[in-house]
Amino acid sequence: MLNEKSDVYSFGILIMEIISGRSPVDYSRPAGEVNLVEWLKTMVGNRKSEEVVDPKLPEMPASKALKRVLLVALKCVDPDATKRPKMGHIIHMLEADDLLFRDVGTSSLP
Repeated sequence: MLNEKSDVYSFGILIMEIISGRSPVDYSRPAGEVNLVEWLKTMVGNRKSEEVVDPKLPEMPASKALKRVLLVALKCVDPDATKRPKMGHIIHMLEADDLLFRDVGTSSLP
C-alpha cells in the first residue's frame, strides 16, 4: 500500500542509488552486495562510507556531508515504517549549511 512512509522509503533508495551508482538489487554482485540497503548498512556500520561512493561521480563529496546523507538515507529505509522521518524532517536534515562546503581533514560524524 502506497503512503507517505513508502514514499520516504523510496526516497531513501533513490539517495542510495545516486551516491553508489548501484541498483537496489543486483544479482551480478557478490552475495553480500546483492541488496543495496543491506550492503550500505554494512559499509556504514564498518565505517567504510567513502567506499560506497560511485567512482563516476565528478567529485568526491565532503566526508561530513556524505555521512549525513547516508544516515538520512538509512533512516528513510528503516524496516519499521513508524520510525521513518517525515519528508519535512528529511529536507531539514539535508538543508544543513555545512552540506554546501567541502570539509578539510574532518572525518567525524556531524
